[in-house]
Amino acid sequence: MDRILLLPGEYRICKQAEVIETLVGSCVSVCLYNRKTGDAAMNHFLQARPAGEAGRDIGRYGSTATEAIVLALLKRDPAPTHYIAQVFGGAFVIKTQRGELSIGQDNIEAARSVLAAHHIRIGREEVGGTRGRRIRFDTSTNTVFCRFAGQVGKKYNPR
Repeated sequence: MDRILLLPGEYRICKQAEVIETLVGSCVSVCLYNRKTGDAAMNHFLQARPAGEAGRDIGRYGSTATEAIVLALLKRDPAPTHYIAQVFGGAFVIKTQRGELSIGQDNIEAARSVLAAHHIRIGREEVGGTRGRRIRFDTSTNTVFCRFAGQVGKKYNPR
């Protein structure tokens, strides 16, 4: 099985079995899986939404990167009930002067908003906190191994 490293601003859509890995802090990663077909996708975005036009860099923003993976999979199977999402990251690791919301919290809300707009259920969330997370998504089983940076993790397969 291929092993793919997803860098910040990237996303991956796959039909074949793969293991997709990434490391997020304030960034967020959405793992999306179709329980009927086995199609899957994952993103790793840095900011909730672009200040102006996203241009070619749609993977950088939660609003566009999550929309891109959702729409790509919905083209293959348009039934939102066949999909389940898992959301990771959004830690408060970068201090801002904005006050009540952090970059991480904005990113979490962007992912939730796009998924809700498409009626896709979130089966698991490991978000917030103050530490980064390492994520390994096995698209053959919809199993995600998640751990805090520097810690032993746990597997979880939402049904």
